[in-house]
Amino acid sequence: MKLMRYSGLITKTKAMRGKLLTPEQFRELTELATVSEAVNYLKETSEYAKIYQSHEGIWHRGQAEAVITDSLYQNFGKLYRFSDAGQRTAFQFVFFRYEVDLLKFYLKYLFRGARPDMDKYTDAFFQEHTEFSLEKVKKAGTVQELEQCLEKTRYGPFFTGMQGRGGYVDYAVGLDIFYYTQVFGQIRRMKRCEMKEVLLNIYGPQIDWLNIMWIYRSKRFYEQSPGAVAAWTIPCCYRLKKQELHAMEAAADIQEFQGILEKTGYFRGRDAYVQMEDEISYRKVLRDTYHRTSRKHPVSMAPVLQYIYEKELEISRLTTVIEGIRYQVPPKDIKDYILITA
Repeated sequence: MKLMRYSGLITKTKAMRGKLLTPEQFRELTELATVSEAVNYLKETSEYAKIYQSHEGIWHRGQAEAVITDSLYQNFGKLYRFSDAGQRTAFQFVFFRYEVDLLKFYLKYLFRGARPDMDKYTDAFFQEHTEFSLEKVKKAGTVQELEQCLEKTRYGPFFTGMQGRGGYVDYAVGLDIFYYTQVFGQIRRMKRCEMKEVLLNIYGPQIDWLNIMWIYRSKRFYEQSPGAVAAWTIPCCYRLKKQELHAMEAAADIQEFQGILEKTGYFRGRDAYVQMEDEISYRKVLRDTYHRTSRKHPVSMAPVLQYIYEKELEISRLTTVIEGIRYQVPPKDIKDYILITA
């Protein structure tokens, strides 16, 4: 029964995964001289050919990146429409994050006193499924007007709680904490089932490692007080114990923090990550988490969520490549930054 329920969705996901760009294609992209050359290269790939050819007149980097991002939403929409009501629970958590990313993107411009280019949020599926009216959000010219647009949505309590305090970073970090707290709480309240186990296995390490990375940075670069560190920590734990999290927050310096971290479950046994390398360690944890969960639950939402993560990572890398080409960053440096070795 389970095989029949998931066979179509997993088959569709495998077909999409086969269209992901290869490391060799990324290497070739980094060697190109202009954004136009990069766009023309992507037009020759099976994944981006149709979407770029339907957008004539790509004149600048922002437009090129908008079309790339649109491909993510289109693929997400195809998988969503192919799923049943139970499977859509997992998709809704992913889409929730896309909404948060949109709000952070918009807030960044509002705090600068400017209006953002919303080209990358034009996909019909995205507009249809947002919790809020995208058209109303686009018309908001201040943070206060944005708050009014979101007053009756799930984001209303968050913005009310902010009360206009702080700048962009406070809102962006606050939205991330709001998102992960809401999602992890909903997963915890689910009845015991394979879906719950898959979601816990995927979201749990993300939360733990976002907290680890934030505390690591605060101790190494910012020398913030334990109270300030705790204020920007997601109040949830998975493999980390709460006392370990609080001890890391209260650590006097980076050496004490690392001593505590090395005694946690992430740095012991076969799952150990001996080198704390910030973003690199985080990506490694996420990659291994998705692979391990998909191997353990091959006929479930795990392979689908793994593909969505890989597609998001591809979008992030492509955006970095285009930005690097635009600013004439040496190809080797771009390769190193997107973790593609020469």
